[in-house]
Amino acid sequence: MNKRTYNTRTRDQILLSKAFLQFEGNPGLDKVGLRELRTLDRFFRFAHEKEITAPTVDDFLTFSGNGTSTRPLDDLRTAFDRLLPAGAGGRENVRDAIRTKRPRSRVTDWRSFDEIMEEPSMQTYRQAKGIQNVAIEGLRVLSRFLSFAGRNQIEVPTKESFLDFVCDVASSRRLRTLKSVYTQLLPHHPIHLELNKAIRHKSPNPRSRAVKKPRPAAKYRVKRSDLPEEWQGTFCNLRLGVMPSGNFSIPAASVIDNMEDVIREYASAQIAADAKVVLTVGGLRRFLSFKANTSRVTTRHTAVMRLRLFAQIIGVEPLVISAFQQHEKELRHRCKDEVPLKFAKLNNLPSLSKSWALAQGLLIDAPTARNALTRVRLLNESVVIALWMFLPLRLSDGQLCWGRDIAFDGSQYQIDIITKKTGEELRGRLHTRLTPFLDALILRGIDPAYLDEMRSRSQASHLPLFRSVDERMLAKSYPSSVWRKHFHTGAHISRSWIHTELGKLGAGGVEAALALCAQRDPQTHAYYAGESIRRSNILEGQNMINELADEALEYV
Repeated sequence: MNKRTYNTRTRDQILLSKAFLQFEGNPGLDKVGLRELRTLDRFFRFAHEKEITAPTVDDFLTFSGNGTSTRPLDDLRTAFDRLLPAGAGGRENVRDAIRTKRPRSRVTDWRSFDEIMEEPSMQTYRQAKGIQNVAIEGLRVLSRFLSFAGRNQIEVPTKESFLDFVCDVASSRRLRTLKSVYTQLLPHHPIHLELNKAIRHKSPNPRSRAVKKPRPAAKYRVKRSDLPEEWQGTFCNLRLGVMPSGNFSIPAASVIDNMEDVIREYASAQIAADAKVVLTVGGLRRFLSFKANTSRVTTRHTAVMRLRLFAQIIGVEPLVISAFQQHEKELRHRCKDEVPLKFAKLNNLPSLSKSWALAQGLLIDAPTARNALTRVRLLNESVVIALWMFLPLRLSDGQLCWGRDIAFDGSQYQIDIITKKTGEELRGRLHTRLTPFLDALILRGIDPAYLDEMRSRSQASHLPLFRSVDERMLAKSYPSSVWRKHFHTGAHISRSWIHTELGKLGAGGVEAALALCAQRDPQTHAYYAGESIRRSNILEGQNMINELADEALEYV
């Protein structure tokens, strides 16, 4: 077919053509729009050139060209509907050509409830509870899926099975309809897991409603790029695992990050004083003066400790390092007079029994939640509170996976991880009180009858313990968010909590708490051992006072 040019003729000019004489006096001609009229005129000229008297489906397809658009055929259908009588060959053939050009993904299903229930594939659901309440459109989709599964010999539907079922459409609507049916008939069946995966795969990624604000620039720190090039290179090497000097082990990633923040703040103090950005005793004094009114003694002590470590790593003169160590020692001595913030927060925590009751309450409320989002949130929060009460993990160790970190040995759950900060092994059986929480986290609303199957699936796939309703692993900071929500402090307080409770048992309790918290720093050991002895002496003194009081007041 020759390439056409745009038809700019008016309606009256088109109707003067000989091809339109056959429609003279036809009342439908006034109802044909100008666009349809121009397409009809072009088709008449095409038919005249090809000597076509009774156009067939192939003729209409040739006229429409090789593209995917059915616009010309749609115009012809509209024009023929107004000009030709019902049953005319042209009207039927143009419709067949449109269906050939653009096959419909589905045909209209008019089957009634009784017709659907008579089908062999629906035999399993004839006596299902609530089948009478399922919408007819949902039953039709269910029937079609069961027929599809039967033809393809699918016994246990998977994500791929559902996607094959809707491969002829781009929308997830049919799968959502199927899900609503299964929600009514099989509300706690594992089939929802695979169906949910297929729906997420078929659905467009939701646009985040969160307003992503860039993190504001640090007020008292220079940019990383403003540090001396040698220092920038040192931090780069440390993150790659390369220590500039061989006398030290690579610090933990969190220590490197904190060290860099302190160095950037140190550089800011030097620049503000028009001094060179180098590690000197004078620079340290400027830095401490800079921080004197903006931070606690404990914070300044940590900052000097990081400066001293960095100075040792890059090989600063021994006299400078010695001066840094002296300042560090003085600040550490002054820290004793300052009440740590974590202990102020620790005193505000509820008792162990109340905290455990909170976790149990969240676990009980989860199944009754009206939507999956709330149900999953309550489950995750209950397990985070319960698990951190028994196992005070650092956030870097908290992104646990089934099978890899936590597994079921046939009678009890066990943990097996290597802590990231210290490299300590943390393995052993978890307390049986945690079993109902971990079981519920595996089931996520599925019938407990499928617990073994769900547990095997989770462990084989190494699914995350804490994941959102759409199966994504939650952020590393999630446990602290949960504790902050319910206890007004981050999950790190659980380690102090464990030390406080186990420390009451004496030296053995201190050692157990240090091992459980994966802590091996000598100063930490000495501090908690001293606290244990102090509490023991206080308790012994109280008992002695009580005995003396009992003797003195015996006859009063």
